[in-house]
Amino acid sequence: MANIRIEKNELLLEAGIEDIETIVKEAVKNIDQYKEEIAVIYDKMPKFEYKYFCFYAYSTYRLLEKALNFSCDEVGHFRLVAPEPFYYAFFGVISTLYHEHCEK
Repeated sequence: MANIRIEKNELLLEAGIEDIETIVKEAVKNIDQYKEEIAVIYDKMPKFEYKYFCFYAYSTYRLLEKALNFSCDEVGHFRLVAPEPFYYAFFGVISTLYHEHCEK
């Protein structure tokens, strides 16, 4: 389960590979709500070598917020801290969701 903490006016989201399932369930359950976000992540994340992608800069954090039960409202942004395999697994999920639900 993800760990959320605030440190020096920054929200740190510490996620693990086990959190991918929670993210997938939320995305599938509310796919219409996240289609635009998924498309942006699919397009932009590889350009940042996956692990350097800034969710907040592209306003693509709502899926993570809802799935992992946190809010950026207090500090205005967050930093994802996760093992490297998390980013690739996350992008694999995003790619699948994109091709299944967003691609025209």
